[in-house]
Amino acid sequence: MENHIHAAIFCSPHNPTGRVWEQWEIEKAMEIYKKHDVYVVSDEIWSDLLLNGHKHTPTQSVSEDAKQRTVALYAPSKTFNLAGLIGSYHIIYNDWLRERILKESSLSHYNSMNLLSMYALIGAYKPEGYEWVDELKEVLSGNVNYACDYIEKHFEGVNVSRPEGTYMLFLDCTEWCKKHGRTITELQAAGIEVGVIWQDGVAFHGPCHIRMNLALPLSREKKKPLTVWINMCLMFYRLREDILTHRRDNEHDI
Repeated sequence: MENHIHAAIFCSPHNPTGRVWEQWEIEKAMEIYKKHDVYVVSDEIWSDLLLNGHKHTPTQSVSEDAKQRTVALYAPSKTFNLAGLIGSYHIIYNDWLRERILKESSLSHYNSMNLLSMYALIGAYKPEGYEWVDELKEVLSGNVNYACDYIEKHFEGVNVSRPEGTYMLFLDCTEWCKKHGRTITELQAAGIEVGVIWQDGVAFHGPCHIRMNLALPLSREKKKPLTVWINMCLMFYRLREDILTHRRDNEHDI
């Protein structure tokens, strides 16, 4: 390759867009990685959380070469809210690759699994956990469908592709900000003013985007996060515009 790149990170499902890659897409990507001798770190931490019947294809499953050149990363943290326990793990079939990673990871004990996290992981992946995840996916699918439909109907200029996995929305506010003469920073600040802590999309290469979390009961989503929180943001902006206009008019009068 032109820049001599021999390692890549592949996010599946994709974060923050929620794209669940189809098998043929993964196969095509792995063919390119094979052609250029690129090892792959496949981040599949969201693979449990699939929406509206979508299915996850493990990167290592698409071919024998993909199996040997891929480090697959998983964790129960997103699905079961166990992030604080440190319970992520990897699957590596290539002995040479596994030995190198184990050597490097042994130099630091920062992310070492502890007894509590180990039993939490085992408990999460029992049949009771499977049943709970199935119910969770139904709730998240309902949340995402409601949010996307509501945004499309009520907020002209805010564009979002409907996620196929995860519980995140990636809101493209470019047109809305341009229409209202606001920056994305001002919009985020307005959200904070009314209790909405949403994430700047710049870290995800979205210059005028917001990353929004929908992991909550649908009843609360309908009552506050969308219909009230976002409306309050817009009301806050209109009120602030009126105040600034009033101040400018008074200054001119003086």
